[in-house]
Amino acid sequence: VMTNGRFKSVKHRVVANGTTSRVSMIYFGGPPLSEKIAPLPSLMQGEEDSLYKEFTWFEYKKSAFNSRLSDNRLGLFEKIIAS
Repeated sequence: VMTNGRFKSVKHRVVANGTTSRVSMIYFGGPPLSEKIAPLPSLMQGEEDSLYKEFTWFEYKKSAFNSRLSDNRLGLFEKIIAS
């Protein structure tokens, strides 16, 4: 969202090995829940429209917790572009 679709993140995938132990550690980080998420003005070109509606970190987390891992977690925030 912050790059207005220029950079795509990848889903985290792991191939487990049954003979070697593996340690995973979770890290929780993020902005304050009231922080607004939108494309960075410095990355917008001219009069380019945002691909996403502005939303808060709380709205995103709520959406993510109510979705499955395979879901597009930004789908609710995408703008519908008329062609």
